[in-house]
Amino acid sequence: MNYFILNEDSFLISWNEELGSDLTQKISFFKHEVEYHFGSLIIECVQSINSILIKVDINEISIDQTLKKIKNIKINPKAYINRKNKLWEIPVCYDEKFGFDLQNLSNSLSISKNQIIELHKSKVYDLLSMGFLPGFLYLGLTDNKLYCERKNNPSLNISKGSIGLALNQTCIYPRKSPGGWNIIGNSPINFFDINSKNPCFATPGDKIKFYEISFSEHQNIKNKPKIPTYKVL
Repeated sequence: MNYFILNEDSFLISWNEELGSDLTQKISFFKHEVEYHFGSLIIECVQSINSILIKVDINEISIDQTLKKIKNIKINPKAYINRKNKLWEIPVCYDEKFGFDLQNLSNSLSISKNQIIELHKSKVYDLLSMGFLPGFLYLGLTDNKLYCERKNNPSLNISKGSIGLALNQTCIYPRKSPGGWNIIGNSPINFFDINSKNPCFATPGDKIKFYEISFSEHQNIKNKPKIPTYKVL
């Protein structure tokens, strides 16, 4: 773990470890422990793919005091390995009306569009982090055969619910936005609701499983948006 003081009330903790499920679970558990031990002394604790940003209430505790206490937190590896997480089941329509980059990906990866779809929905993904947009989900890691670069010319109007691929990750756009990921499908559910107590239903450390739906099923769900179902692992 490396510690970087950013300013008078914020610092970053990073992990020099390979990205993957184990690291995601470790960071998620560590974030939980920090929030448990410090309570209201922590203004914000934001998990990323390989780091945590912590902002403290300097009227109550200094950065130096916080760092000293955090370094004394004892983490039991078995605790985070055995921690229960949610597995969210997300419907996706891979129809080319939505997956407008499927053909180009098929050409560049030298695999068929059906293979791309099958490989994409065959894995259970870790929710690595959230960012870029409120509710934007960074998921990984994808099958090695799906590794691809971001598009050279980003799209200006990616639709809400679009599912993208870039490098070894897949993502979900929670709202209409510009973006450079390769779009292969669309999910009709809401991924961010500002009026909800929990605006995004999922949190880093959870897992995501995609399942395929038809265009007509997509339209039916879109007309009656709902939170996806989940299982506790």
